[in-house]
Amino acid sequence: MSAAPIPSRLIFLSELPQCSPRDKVRFLGWHVIVDKYDVKSGTLSLSHTYPKDIPTPIMAFINVDHVLESVRSADLEVGAWINVVGYIIDSKEEKVLKKSRKSSRRQQGTLSIRVQAIMLWSAGMLNVDAYEKALQERLSISV
Repeated sequence: MSAAPIPSRLIFLSELPQCSPRDKVRFLGWHVIVDKYDVKSGTLSLSHTYPKDIPTPIMAFINVDHVLESVRSADLEVGAWINVVGYIIDSKEEKVLKKSRKSSRRQQGTLSIRVQAIMLWSAGMLNVDAYEKALQERLSISV
């Protein structure tokens, strides 16, 4: 009997710094804006604005090497809203992937987290406020 894959944990992007390396996370693009796509490293740079009063902005660097064939060009455009399922990358794995930025590094007042995407898809047209409220309520219930 084979073991089933571990489920991902639905979180806000701002919660990524509390995750451990190799945690499987899911953060829906309702909160994520594609800030930059680096073709050479296959990395999306995603930012987050929830909660509005977050003291240190969070930047998630998403390695899309494993999902590149299924990613549409529209998902890589600046301003696209996307959904991501992936694993938190620790610094040792990051060296293997030959990435230039370090996990959880502060850069220009921003906390940086690296994620290896295993799924990525467009979030389409969303009501961001409704999603934030729904996810916050869900997280409050599950605690």
